[in-house]
Amino acid sequence: EKIRVLGQDVLDGVKFGFDNAVDQLKALDPTVELNTEGLSMLKRVENGAIVIPPEYAQMVEDEEEDEQG
Repeated sequence: EKIRVLGQDVLDGVKFGFDNAVDQLKALDPTVELNTEGLSMLKRVENGAIVIPPEYAQMVEDEEEDEQG
């Protein structure tokens, strides 16, 4: 149980940092509309494309379902 709680704390911290970085990018040039659709802290860039690493596929799917309500 303690490991699960610590893992969730780490994930929450990473999400905060990711969201903060996105907010800072938006604030740097508010005249530009930053497209954040499909952006996720669990995805990465490979060969110029945003991809979902296999180990995070289920987590990304759950995250997208939560965003849709």
